[in-house]
Amino acid sequence: MRRCRVALHALDRTGPPVLGLTFVRWLRRRRPDVDVDVVAFRGGELAGEATRLAPTTIFLDPDEAWDHADPPPGRCADLARMAAHLGPADATLLVSVAAGHSLPYLPHETDPVVCWAVEQGEDLHWLDGPADLRARTDRWLAGAPGVAEELGGRLAPGTDVYVVPEFVDRVRPDDAVQVRHCRGALDPTGSELLVVGAGIATHRKGPDLFHETAVAHHRRAGGPTAWAWLGGQRDPLFHRVLEDARRGPVERFRMFGNVEDVVPWLAAADVMLHPARLDAFPLVCLHAAFAGTPVVGFSEAGGLADMFGPAFAGTPYPDVTALAELVETLRDPDARQELAGAQSAWAAERYSTGAAAPRLLDHLLAVTGSAS
Repeated sequence: MRRCRVALHALDRTGPPVLGLTFVRWLRRRRPDVDVDVVAFRGGELAGEATRLAPTTIFLDPDEAWDHADPPPGRCADLARMAAHLGPADATLLVSVAAGHSLPYLPHETDPVVCWAVEQGEDLHWLDGPADLRARTDRWLAGAPGVAEELGGRLAPGTDVYVVPEFVDRVRPDDAVQVRHCRGALDPTGSELLVVGAGIATHRKGPDLFHETAVAHHRRAGGPTAWAWLGGQRDPLFHRVLEDARRGPVERFRMFGNVEDVVPWLAAADVMLHPARLDAFPLVCLHAAFAGTPVVGFSEAGGLADMFGPAFAGTPYPDVTALAELVETLRDPDARQELAGAQSAWAAERYSTGAAAPRLLDHLLAVTGSAS
């Protein structure tokens, strides 16, 4: 394989773009013989990182309106002209079903396409979008077993779907001063226990359930506890949860908003609480585990239980009272250290970049008929 094209739905600071750029970074380090470029349908905060890693084509500005069912013809022609300079690729990797938005505007329509689905539920509706993804895709991958099961049910009978797990770099901050400063920013009152959640502020990610868990915990807490949600300040639930919290009983509750690099902030926490209603494979939880912070969340709400296997710590969705009680058990530093160690060890063997990226490359090579 001489050239790999990595297509993303956007360059915002969410799971699929982080995942795609992590793979590009690994390719540049481990396979310098492979030329790689990036195509993003929409821009975002990660544009700078993308352009540092590889030649990058960005079709839309972050906030440009776009109707996929009825796009403006003039702008469609503009997008095609923006991509006209791209040479053929031995394989085009779509990191998410939504990354298929770019396909109609790329030249070389016969290039092999590998779709790595990382979505569940309503997010898979782009399979039926205008990009004709079913016809264009040569190989289907899924980032987690639950995704593979749901995706397989939406494709033609007999279609192979291969599970290739999502991954992140195994990073633990080495700047203790920065981590201490992050903790002070999140919890200036110096609480005994600091619980952090992170993600976009949507119904699916559940920042409202994060607050409900905090309220349930307040009723039985064994000591001062602070709660802080990272990210999502432009999303629908952010200010709604903030207003509810200001009227509620939990004094040490913050909707902190976006941060540039989430890892030191997660390392500053005592517990990472992931309250999503549905999340196929939440990469932020891998970041937390590798940073040394134990993760708790709901079972039967996506891929969190698969992520940590026997080290999973959670309660059935949507029992926030039970989740609050689980958080309280982690007031004990020894319990936190034991859980974090088990989660990090389990995930490192399966979902770190070094463990999982070669599996993704193998599928790309297989589509191109190349040797590894």
